[in-house]
Amino acid sequence: MRLSSRPMTRIFLLPARLCAGARRWWLASLLGTLVACAGAPSLAYADDAYTERLVTEFAPWVGSPQDTAVLVQSLQSGQALDPSGMAGGVPATGALGYGETRLALKLAQATLAQEGVTQPSGAQIQAALHGGTVDTANGPKVLPGVLPQRAQGLSWGAMAQSAGMSVEDLIPPKSTAPKRAAVKKTAKAKKKAATKPAAKAAGKKTKAAPKKPGK
Repeated sequence: MRLSSRPMTRIFLLPARLCAGARRWWLASLLGTLVACAGAPSLAYADDAYTERLVTEFAPWVGSPQDTAVLVQSLQSGQALDPSGMAGGVPATGALGYGETRLALKLAQATLAQEGVTQPSGAQIQAALHGGTVDTANGPKVLPGVLPQRAQGLSWGAMAQSAGMSVEDLIPPKSTAPKRAAVKKTAKAKKKAATKPAAKAAGKKTKAAPKKPGK
């Protein structure tokens, strides 16, 4: 009995160790995948259709699509991407999402408009976003900056009210809707339209099936 019990003990212990090692490897692999997926949206966010939407909306105000794209990416990444240009300031709020990026730009635009500046320079945009002095028709004006105020806890609504903005001003224009969403919706509509005739034909075929005569 002793001789027969030893092989059985070895057989049961060996698979347990192997399973424990495989489980640890699987958990480590899963953890790495989750970490990679968590960072993926933030890396791809700047290249998404929403960036194109912001560039389309604010390029006439900033001056060029290229400068607008860099400015948007700076706000979304929370980093200074152009030390000598309008994206040279580090956002006090850290990285912003799409909606917050748009609100920051809208508030900066409204703040400068109150001072009579509708076609700002890079330095004026920097002052409106990060704080600083701008030259106006009434002389130099010190601006607190949209992003520092937000970092200090001031709500977007309070800043919008002080900048003279209405609710309509905060709503994104429909003309700048992301193109990818429209393409996705069109493809879905085509697929739905293609399945309707097939389903309808199948229904007619079922109804037209003759009944078996009774005995």
